[in-house]
Amino acid sequence: MKRIGLIVNHGKPIAANMARTLGEFTRRLGMSLLADAETVAAAGTGEVCAVEALPGRVDAVIVLGGDGTMLNTAHRLRGSGLPLMGMNLGDLGYLTSVEATRIEEALVCLREGRFTISQRAALASVIERASGDRTVIADALNDLVVSRGASGRAVRLELSLDGIFVTTHVCDGIIVSTPTGSTAYALSAGGPIVMPNTAALVVAVICPHTLTSRPLVVPDSTVVAIRVAKSAAPLVASVDGQIDILLDPGERVEVRRSPRDVPVIHLPDYDGYSVLDRKLGWGGR
Repeated sequence: MKRIGLIVNHGKPIAANMARTLGEFTRRLGMSLLADAETVAAAGTGEVCAVEALPGRVDAVIVLGGDGTMLNTAHRLRGSGLPLMGMNLGDLGYLTSVEATRIEEALVCLREGRFTISQRAALASVIERASGDRTVIADALNDLVVSRGASGRAVRLELSLDGIFVTTHVCDGIIVSTPTGSTAYALSAGGPIVMPNTAALVVAVICPHTLTSRPLVVPDSTVVAIRVAKSAAPLVASVDGQIDILLDPGERVEVRRSPRDVPVIHLPDYDGYSVLDRKLGWGGR
């Protein structure tokens, strides 16, 4: 790989310095850099190119930021098949698993083809409106969340799996998560950690008004449907925390695995278990 796209979260304090460092290494290694005008200026090298125009012009995209930047990039490049490498300038860094201190090593690995690609499952969702219309939602890499939004009241949500009614939850919301998203909001809601290559989805209820509710792990072939049975105010369907869409009572969200995976690049020594150990502080007292 010699032609690299670069996306930088310029809101991070060290972003400009990291972009400049990456620019210097790409010049030294004989690699081409394509990015938007602000990023090219920060890197001190490269060809100006809009993010949406990167497919077909670069071999891979490096993302300098946190997991939120990685999610935003996946949305902007959805369906392109461009592999993404996340370099962590944030706090957690489950998706941006390459530490920024390894910039030169990461570039050498890309140039020499020494890396692995993890095909991350995404979610495709459709809203069935009360009017009978259907609204297609952008793919989610982490999760699709139906929640009460700004309302202070619990809501009633009907859950169905593969067309079979399961139960009605009185709760603050329901999360449908990919394995990648199992370490995000679903984890905070008491869901399990699911390794990225597992063919499964997680359904986790947010603050259920019962002691017996537990997260579900279902095959990723399952069609998950959430219907707003009762709510005092419009609910929100949130895609990766990036896109919010209002839902009225009676409306229904249908979620399934998307046919479009998101390729994520890892360095040769990547180990998903050690990432969890490091990020979650396992073994600490």
